[in-house]
Amino acid sequence: SLNFEEPWLFEKQLALGFELHRITSDYTSSYYEQITTGGSIYTRKRLFELFEGQLSYGYDQINYTDISPSAPAFIQAIEGTYGVSKVGFTLLRDTRDKIVNTTRGNRLELITDFAGGPLGGERNFYRVEARGAQFVPLFKAQAQVLSILLRAGVIEKFGDTSDNDLFYYNYALGGPTTLRGFEYRDVGPKDKATSEPIGGKSYGFLSFEYSVDIVSPVRFAVFYDAGFVNRDAYDFNPSSYNDNFGFGIRMMVMGSPMSLDYGIPLTT
Repeated sequence: SLNFEEPWLFEKQLALGFELHRITSDYTSSYYEQITTGGSIYTRKRLFELFEGQLSYGYDQINYTDISPSAPAFIQAIEGTYGVSKVGFTLLRDTRDKIVNTTRGNRLELITDFAGGPLGGERNFYRVEARGAQFVPLFKAQAQVLSILLRAGVIEKFGDTSDNDLFYYNYALGGPTTLRGFEYRDVGPKDKATSEPIGGKSYGFLSFEYSVDIVSPVRFAVFYDAGFVNRDAYDFNPSSYNDNFGFGIRMMVMGSPMSLDYGIPLTT
């Protein structure tokens, strides 16, 4: 992955950047290998007050290869290479006092993508996702903080794109950045025969975390996560939710932040 950004283009408060990547992974599933090659170019500017807007264009070639003969039918159907051409717009407001071990402030983000149609490519869809985070200082002693995360998103196809065609972009929860009591991508619709994650087009996620300094910069945290993923677009019925609680440690290792969490499932 190669990234570059000029934050003050023409000596103005206007950022211009690009990103190039080639990612090979067999971590997502034991049935296939996934290779993603592409890049994007973007510009970002302060629009009003503390709100920033980012406009981007990206193109990806996504290749599913080395598919196992025992893979379920929906995975067999996605074998091959296809291109995705998309534009995106992100609106962001960030008032956090610091990025790591935040103690106060909030972050609000609205992400939109449109792919296919007049842009070309072999997939036609749009995506809207909202993310919010609020950090509330409780007591000054040991820098006690309550963090609240709330996220929701929807993706919908149009034109001749099928449900299988959106497999790469479907939502799923589970893993160290969402539902920490579950395996990676384990929460969401699955193939009935093999329990392989299919993903869904709508999701919601909520997390509460209380953290306190033990000996700075080492912090202790207690958390609760809940979320759901539904197969259909605009289906935000939370009845199929999963949740967990747990505890963890936050620390700095050689100047880099590290989290160690132990999550315990409640509703599976």
